[in-house]
Amino acid sequence: MSKKRKFGFIGTGAWSSALANVLSKNGYDVILYGVDQKEIEDIKRGYNTKYFNSRAFNNPENIYATDSLSELVSNSNTYVLGVPSKLVKSVLKQLQKELKYKKVDLINLSKGLEPNSETLFSEFIAKKFKKNLKNLATFIGPSFAVEVFNEEATIINVVGENHMYNRELQRAFNNAYFRLEPEQNIKGAELFAALKNVLAIGMGMVSAKYQSVNTHSAMLTIGTQEILKVLDFLHPNPDNVKVALSFSGIGDIFLTCSSTKSRNFSFGQQINEFGMKKALELNNKTVEGVETAKTLQKILKKHPLDVPFLNNIIAILFSGKSPFKILDFIQTNNAS
Repeated sequence: MSKKRKFGFIGTGAWSSALANVLSKNGYDVILYGVDQKEIEDIKRGYNTKYFNSRAFNNPENIYATDSLSELVSNSNTYVLGVPSKLVKSVLKQLQKELKYKKVDLINLSKGLEPNSETLFSEFIAKKFKKNLKNLATFIGPSFAVEVFNEEATIINVVGENHMYNRELQRAFNNAYFRLEPEQNIKGAELFAALKNVLAIGMGMVSAKYQSVNTHSAMLTIGTQEILKVLDFLHPNPDNVKVALSFSGIGDIFLTCSSTKSRNFSFGQQINEFGMKKALELNNKTVEGVETAKTLQKILKKHPLDVPFLNNIIAILFSGKSPFKILDFIQTNNAS
């Protein structure tokens, strides 16, 4: 089935592959660009066994993989940025060289804060990619890639300034098991998506030390309140509470802060069990919450806010504080 939009994924990771699988099921042509030759050949055969074992792509004849960025540019008109956040800047430069002055539609999958500019990735992309950018949307929400690939019911937010473009993406991606829902508070949704990874590390530490569900629930509540406090300071908006209740808010927080499938949550547990140095050694992939925490640390140094849980997480990550003292702010906080 031929459709107007041809999607080019920059990155062959789990999330890119899962979304490519959604589009392929919906009848769209998809091409994925990557640098892992073994993975590329695997995708050409209709699989990505690195992430999804022996389960095949839907309609694999619609999916192609390449190690040539120019081939991707020649065979797609909507680009999906699916690389780790630390690679976004360099990948944008490579893409601009291929596009020259051509303007294109972009979908951003990166969550977090760009460390140098301390801005949201959508803001960073809009600025750095301005000469080539027609439309930009970001996908955010509770979604483990393997569950999307396995066609488990999933709803996430699509955020972006062009509502017509967002609706076009809804028409392309939505089906019986996967749905995009628009969220108008772009900065709120993206900041929640970024900071929830920091909170997830802290919740991993809490879950490893405390068995009480009461404690877990209390800390999840405090952490969410602190994220909202940071959001209200950085991006004041009366709809911030509303976004906290969205898929990119409480939905993503529940998923990331309570499951061992979450890399950030598991990393927090490993810190508690093995210590910071060993936990880092055990993770050969980027733990996004650590990178975001570095940027949050810079922000909080310039703008001190009353966020003791987030501050404790940062202190454990970067200042040698013991993870066993993760809740010392509660124990020293007398009732007023």
